[in-house]
Amino acid sequence: MALTLSFMPAALLADSAGQASAPSTPAPYDAFAKGAQVSSGLLTVLRKNGTVYLTIPKDQLGKDYVETSVPATGIGGFGPAPGEPYIAPARLIRFERIDNTVVIRWPNTFFKVAPNSPQSTAATLSMPSSVVAVTPIAAESDSAVVISAAPFLGDVANLKAAFDQIASNPGHGYRLDSDRSFFTDAKSFPQNTVLRVSQTWTTDSPDTIDTAPDARSIEVKMTYNFIALPTDGYIPRLADARVGYFTQPLIDFQSDRLSGRSVFNGPQASRVIYYIIRWNFMPEHPGTPSVARNPLVYTISNDVPVAYRATITKALLTWNDAFKRIGILDAVKVQQQPSDPAFDPDDIRYNMVSWFDSAYSHYGAEALIVDDPRTGEEINSGVNFDAFAGLEGHRYRYLIAPARGLPQSEAAEEQAALGWIQGTALHESGHDFGLTHNFIGSMAYTARELQDRNFTAKYGVASTVMEYSPTNLWPKGTPNGDYNQTVLGPYDYHAVRYGYEYVPNAATPDAEVPALSQVASAWSDPKYRYAGDEDATFENGHSIDPRVQTDDLTDHPLAWERVQLTMFHNIMNQVDKRFPKPGEPYDEARRAFTDPLLYYTRVVVMPAHIIGGEYISRANAGDPGSVAPLTPVSRGDELVAWKTLDEYLFSDSAWRFSSSVLNKLTYSEEEAFTQATWGYNPPDRHDVSIAGSAANAQNMVLNELFAPLTLQRIDELSLKYHPGTTMTLTDLFDWTRDGIFGDIENGRVAQTGVVRRNAQMQFAKRLSQMWTAPAAGTPTDAQALARLQLVDLSGHTTSGLRGKLDEQSRAHLEALQAVATQALEARATIAAPAQSQGAGMP
Repeated sequence: MALTLSFMPAALLADSAGQASAPSTPAPYDAFAKGAQVSSGLLTVLRKNGTVYLTIPKDQLGKDYVETSVPATGIGGFGPAPGEPYIAPARLIRFERIDNTVVIRWPNTFFKVAPNSPQSTAATLSMPSSVVAVTPIAAESDSAVVISAAPFLGDVANLKAAFDQIASNPGHGYRLDSDRSFFTDAKSFPQNTVLRVSQTWTTDSPDTIDTAPDARSIEVKMTYNFIALPTDGYIPRLADARVGYFTQPLIDFQSDRLSGRSVFNGPQASRVIYYIIRWNFMPEHPGTPSVARNPLVYTISNDVPVAYRATITKALLTWNDAFKRIGILDAVKVQQQPSDPAFDPDDIRYNMVSWFDSAYSHYGAEALIVDDPRTGEEINSGVNFDAFAGLEGHRYRYLIAPARGLPQSEAAEEQAALGWIQGTALHESGHDFGLTHNFIGSMAYTARELQDRNFTAKYGVASTVMEYSPTNLWPKGTPNGDYNQTVLGPYDYHAVRYGYEYVPNAATPDAEVPALSQVASAWSDPKYRYAGDEDATFENGHSIDPRVQTDDLTDHPLAWERVQLTMFHNIMNQVDKRFPKPGEPYDEARRAFTDPLLYYTRVVVMPAHIIGGEYISRANAGDPGSVAPLTPVSRGDELVAWKTLDEYLFSDSAWRFSSSVLNKLTYSEEEAFTQATWGYNPPDRHDVSIAGSAANAQNMVLNELFAPLTLQRIDELSLKYHPGTTMTLTDLFDWTRDGIFGDIENGRVAQTGVVRRNAQMQFAKRLSQMWTAPAAGTPTDAQALARLQLVDLSGHTTSGLRGKLDEQSRAHLEALQAVATQALEARATIAAPAQSQGAGMP
């Protein structure tokens, strides 16, 4: 049952931590508890005189619980969302008696040792714990002690770090106001006890959050949860880098062996081991088909719209297909939240699927996982849906229907939204089972397979629901399979097998490794490949495998990208033929243009990932079909990728659209209320900035291609591969020069439009900076080539200025020439030796 508490300012409890003076003798429990409101459960909660107290059984002093710090309310789309369990990690918490006080401590769980061993003694001495608070014992009985819960009125979760990320300027940051922090309720259940705190976060000069009546004062309700540890004899399972699971890392001080160590730590010897995070289904008869004794039972919250409940339920139950294959029956169940007022979603035994409303699209949906930090065993799971999920019908209206030549249809828009929600529910519940993202899953299927509805209905649009798959959309006149991933792919079955299949005669994690390694050895098969988030970070030059990217499809992504870019351009260029309908505002035309524009700019940067790339194999030595861990992308493919960028990104023609389209892309006064914020805040311009969109995408590509890490890697390719096998830095600089500055060299500069002029100026300034003030890590070879490019630019602009030019073209060439000349002269000045001042001899 919930216990609602009255307002209790933190200031009234300032002495509760026992810092100012020695604690007094505890009161007798019976006398202290007389007249108090009691909520019994894991830890009994007392409310007395407006104060909240926790009752700790004496036989539990020094024992551990799992503690989570979770926001119960959101900030309207900023920062953490309601129920998001990642503000702070799930930690063990311990209540230890010291004289007449209780020390509330987070013990260190980062290491693995055998109890009562020498290693245990050494690790306990060397690995620090963290103290939450020291609080006096208020009352005591023969079997329990009572302490104030006041320490949890403070920022136990370190929510300030989340607010610091929200504020765009540190000077506008938020701080906790202890005078306006109080308990709202406290309650206890058989397996967990909950404290809920209302915290007010304040600033004198807000500049970002606009979803509160007064942005100077933001109320956030935090839920602190004390959860009983699992006691079921769970055997952790070791992770393998060839299959994607969330992991719980531990430092293994118990063993000095090197074999079998995780490969996650690179070439150095490491003590770190990784347990996968997973649900413990406990089948009745492991190894033979049998019912799960501990199924994952989802409860659909009553805040989920009725129209979406059946679709979400279908998606969640789909995972039973994978578990059935390995002999775990009825692994996943779904129930609707009962109307019984005694039902409480705070009871840790319920795995909630919830819906939350926000003024801004937050993240679409998110898995919610709480695990035992000692073993990775999951204690609770769930899914949060952002209410913006219900608006996904725009994919049909502005993309699918125009691309396929289909009529507008509200029913089809509703089906598109349901398809997206189904795929999203599959993806997020996959996280609930421990699976991480797999961004190479799109490479498993051919274009012809994705155009076959029979194929996609059986295998999906990627090998896994853990991909970020775009809408599977092809131009009119081409067959089209399903638009969304609504079934499990072959990798999903493979990953479930690795994480959950019973290994006979294996009583320890190490004993399972040979059998599990055999499963993971299938990595080289495109259906079972895995590559996670860290391999898809191209922006700073870290990632190198162009197969590992989000929002792409087919085993030939470059060909797919060209089809998509042509299709999106055609959709945008024909917006006026569909939007707006008579009687509609022109905002419809604007949305119908900016939706495909968003997808165009997302796809047009993808060819850059090929340039200077290398393919990564995660297979172990000797695995079936394995190749060297690194193999080069061919120079021919890299050149085609650059030509694609030149045609679809850097050319003027890529960004030219019909004037009958562009002059309709405005907004109404009413629509201005939803542009930059939910309140009235119209955009700076009444039209859509095509040149601005082009410049943003061009800069993203140039930032990636000329990042120091990218330049270093390309410069060193010659050390690994035969000359001509792959590209060089000279290729990169020459291709970019010929593409961006080509019209200067060929004398057609007068035909250059604003998009190309902007690209030329930005690239010239980039070359200038690379020569005069190179970013840390920029190879000297790249600096030398930048100088050569500036010399060439100076010469080509000089030649170009001899021709007959209009005023804009002449001004542009002179400005480019000035950038090149000033950079060359500035570096020469820097390099020149200091001159004698002629002081003479004494």
